[in-house]
Amino acid sequence: MQKTIFIICDGLPDRPIAALGNKTPLEAAHTPNLDKLAVDGISGMMNLIGPGVRPGSDTAHLALFGYDPYVYYSGRGPFECLGIDMDIQPGDVCFRANVGTLDNGRLVDRRAGRIESTLPVVELLNGLEIDGVKFILKPGLSHRIGLIARGQGLSYKISDQDPHVVDVEGVNTVVALDDSPEAKFTAEVMNKFSQIAIDKLSQAQFNYERKAQGLVLANVVLFRGAGIFPTGLPTFTEKYHLKTAFVAGAPFYRGIAKFVGMDIISFSPDEGVTGLPDSNLENKLNKAIAVSQDYDLVFVHIKGADTLAEDGNYQGKVEFIEKIDRAIKPLAESQDFLVVLTADHTTSSKLKIHTADPVPLTIRGEGVRTDDLNNYSERECAKGRLGTIQGINLMPILVDLMGLAKLFGA
Repeated sequence: MQKTIFIICDGLPDRPIAALGNKTPLEAAHTPNLDKLAVDGISGMMNLIGPGVRPGSDTAHLALFGYDPYVYYSGRGPFECLGIDMDIQPGDVCFRANVGTLDNGRLVDRRAGRIESTLPVVELLNGLEIDGVKFILKPGLSHRIGLIARGQGLSYKISDQDPHVVDVEGVNTVVALDDSPEAKFTAEVMNKFSQIAIDKLSQAQFNYERKAQGLVLANVVLFRGAGIFPTGLPTFTEKYHLKTAFVAGAPFYRGIAKFVGMDIISFSPDEGVTGLPDSNLENKLNKAIAVSQDYDLVFVHIKGADTLAEDGNYQGKVEFIEKIDRAIKPLAESQDFLVVLTADHTTSSKLKIHTADPVPLTIRGEGVRTDDLNNYSERECAKGRLGTIQGINLMPILVDLMGLAKLFGA
């Protein structure tokens, strides 16, 4: 059985951009190593969830891991909290949160200028208790915060307080999504938390200092993706009988992998693996190759293309894709691995959002039937012999290529 390295390039695909000659950033980039994988492998396209369904990174990764998101997904919050090693207890409602900026009551920035650390916000609000509910906060990467509501009689079936857009009046009022007293109580207490956080942050000393320095204020906590840790979730090892590791710089994605019981590969600060566009991708890929000696399957998550596209920086996305290409050169030149190359969703640099466009997929390895592609791109992979598959079908295909699929029938 060949060792498998599964590369997930977050938000890699895009839509054609006029300024790039109606090419996508992937098509415009110089990618000899990505192209070699496609030439030597078999390719196709993949709808992560379903045709026309815009995938979140969380639901898309569950599908890539072979878990039906409609069964196992309750919200993004548990992944965010697991990814930064928060202790989740039964009954906890977890949220993904940002620190943002209100200006005269209007939400003008959902990331507070991509603030470097949320530690001052967390120190001010962590441990707050409202109506018997304790709020536990921990800094995540950059502007992100893990948020847990802990108490009796809570429900995750509530709406997002985060409006998800800017230049709107304030934040959303949280409402119950069902008629249960638990959902109604949770909505009420989360609205109280939202306002108390705004009041405290408006008077915080660090915000007076930020204003004096000409920086945008960090004066609102935006939360969304309420969820709980599900019961009855089989681990990845139980499901596929593979020893599996996950390599990522961004905490959120490590949280999804921990959710399904994968081993998490860590990095020291001096290795420069950040989960941001400045991440040292060579160190990330070299670590994945090194640890593959001890694992059957190693997932590698690469984030930067998505971040740049969400900022509308299509030229930066082109350059980052070329950075990915340089980093995977050892895999493109080696015949020792079954290599999977794909993405968790398309991110449009024009719209600055995830879109439902299918993503390119290439599999290269010993015994893999090849096709006649010339490069790795959205339009070229659409010609591949894999055709178009659903995200949840990919792991069974890989298990079969690894020679481990069970026979159905006699």
